Amino acid sequence: MQRSSSPDFADGAAPAAARFEELWSEAAPAVCAWLEIHVREALRAHLDPEDALQEVACRAFDSFERFDPAAGPFRAWVFGIARNVLYRALTQVGRGLASGGGAPRLDTLALGRLPDTTTSITRRVARDESLARFVAEVRALDDDDRKLLLRRGLEGRSHDEIASELGISPDAAIKRWTRLRERLASAPRFVQLAS
Repeated sequence: MQRSSSPDFADGAAPAAARFEELWSEAAPAVCAWLEIHVREALRAHLDPEDALQEVACRAFDSFERFDPAAGPFRAWVFGIARNVLYRALTQVGRGLASGGGAPRLDTLALGRLPDTTTSITRRVARDESLARFVAEVRALDDDDRKLLLRRGLEGRSHDEIASELGISPDAAIKRWTRLRERLASAPRFVQLAS
């Protein structure tokens, strides 16, 4: 889907692209970690988290004119896109495995519309060794702490939402998040990524 008819991008393409790049550079590490954690080792032959990250960047860039800061932060908005991309990719993997087909494919037309600088940000983030260490630490957490970190720390969801998903009270969610933050506070990447 081409964006060229959008007045926001047609008349102000450079400022919009620069603003997107600024916001993406802040959110990309959290989205990358989130994808790395969700795409388990058994799926890696069929779904590359870096390709999924690139797809998130493409889709977010293509729909950036619909981002409304008054409705919520960019990070929450882009995580909505990331959840859709991951769901679609996992569905395609499942269908591909059932039918003997291949891995999901990145939208190469969208990739061509993505500014080179945004692509560079995405590649740099995906290859960040400190981010890989952070992902390894998160994978070592127990299931509930990992869910809490993914949903609160990376996605920035509310304690009420998390409490409902985990079947605990909002106060318990706050206490667990506080304890988890204290435990992981010495990890520099955690401090940078957790909201």
